[in-house]
Amino acid sequence: MDPRLLIALGLVAAGYWWGHTATDNAWAARQAKTDQAAAKELAAETRRADVAGGNYLQEHLDQEDRYADLDARYTQLQQRAPLIVYRRAPATSAGPAGPAGPAPRGSVPVSVADAPVPALTMAAVRMWNGALAGTDAQAGACGAAGSAEDADAACAEDSGLDIADAWANHRVNAKACADDRQRYRALINYLNQSPQ
Repeated sequence: MDPRLLIALGLVAAGYWWGHTATDNAWAARQAKTDQAAAKELAAETRRADVAGGNYLQEHLDQEDRYADLDARYTQLQQRAPLIVYRRAPATSAGPAGPAGPAPRGSVPVSVADAPVPALTMAAVRMWNGALAGTDAQAGACGAAGSAEDADAACAEDSGLDIADAWANHRVNAKACADDRQRYRALINYLNQSPQ
């Protein structure tokens, strides 16, 4: 064989080997950059998740503390002021009186038209609003800022709201909570779906 042919074949083989090695090295470098970028992105997302988790836990602990404080305040308030007072039933049109309701022991029976109507006190409204807001919410003069005697007297006053008003408010709040749960459930389902 001609030595020039051998040298030419050797040069072609060396060129092929060098080109293949350079291509492999370029691919490895690109892959290393891609892997490094993915690792940075994962580290950033992990830090973001850790911060979000920490914030949630702190907010949850703060909320637990607020509600424990409210529970202690409202337990004391319940010992000082009633949640329900009885007011006279509103006058009805002239007509026959309704059947007599059961009378407490040792008292005279009272007709339904004259029976006292249970009404919420300002203390009950304060507790209701505070439980919804997560903070002690003043109701009229019934609040933490007033002096003990004045606040207790104000807290024991009729708020003008009755059980039907409380129930109507409860229905509205329960529906709002159900709407929130539905939205959060849809959001969680959306976030849990894997991209296709």
